[in-house]
Amino acid sequence: MNNTFNINRFGKILKHDGLNFIPNSILTLAILWAIPVVIYLFTVLMPTNETTNIYDAMSRINVIDALLKIAVIIAPARLYKYCNDSRKGIGYAMLPASTLEKFLSMVIYCVIVTPIIYIAGALAIDSILALFNGPYEGFAASMYFDKFAQIDKSIVDHDVAGLLDDTWPIFVENLSPTFMTILSLLGILTLSSIFMFGNMIFKKRKTGKMIGVLILLSIIIMIIFINYVANNEALINYFEQINEDNVTEFIERMIFIWMNVALYTEIIISALLLWGTYRKIKTQKY
Repeated sequence: MNNTFNINRFGKILKHDGLNFIPNSILTLAILWAIPVVIYLFTVLMPTNETTNIYDAMSRINVIDALLKIAVIIAPARLYKYCNDSRKGIGYAMLPASTLEKFLSMVIYCVIVTPIIYIAGALAIDSILALFNGPYEGFAASMYFDKFAQIDKSIVDHDVAGLLDDTWPIFVENLSPTFMTILSLLGILTLSSIFMFGNMIFKKRKTGKMIGVLILLSIIIMIIFINYVANNEALINYFEQINEDNVTEFIERMIFIWMNVALYTEIIISALLLWGTYRKIKTQKY
């Protein structure tokens, strides 16, 4: 279309995709929301010691985050399954909207709407279950958006605190809340962009094939990394120098390096795959 972006057309494509969102995704969301309920009921009905059947807020947050990733992974194939189909995708191709408008709508529903709706539902269900005198202890909603509380809880749960010195709390407090939030949001964007791109590239079994590609890439990267570490004497010597006196400094440095590598990696991957998705929408033949 000649006009790249028109607010009225964009509103119409948003409305069109919004009307298709519930019928295409409600079953998936309902199943993901039901999993914590099943865990709750299964735990209640298990005839074991009550003290061993307690799930604190942090353990449930881990489950919610894992299910959130599943929702983000599945969303593109559920919402835009036929957008690259040579026959069934004609309706999508004929929508009165430009490539940019279709692309932005896809990003909004896969990257923003799906996570928000899932998280809102998951935290609401968790809060309702936690109100009962059962195995759910505390409210996941109280910690879900507090990354520092989650870090502290993880340190305690994994008995890491004994290895660290008194500077560790200072390091945690100096972490930027903005940086942590950006890193978390970029993680969702990266995961979604990977499977949006896979949804546009593959014709059938889109999600499964993309997962297969990721597993293959992970194996290749792991082999390269292991060989690099094994053949890097300077790095081996550095690891050999780690002891009780400098373990905190080492962990802090590794976290700092990991966070920066993750930030730039997620930016680059997201940008490349979102551009690839846009180009595929634009050049798709029907």
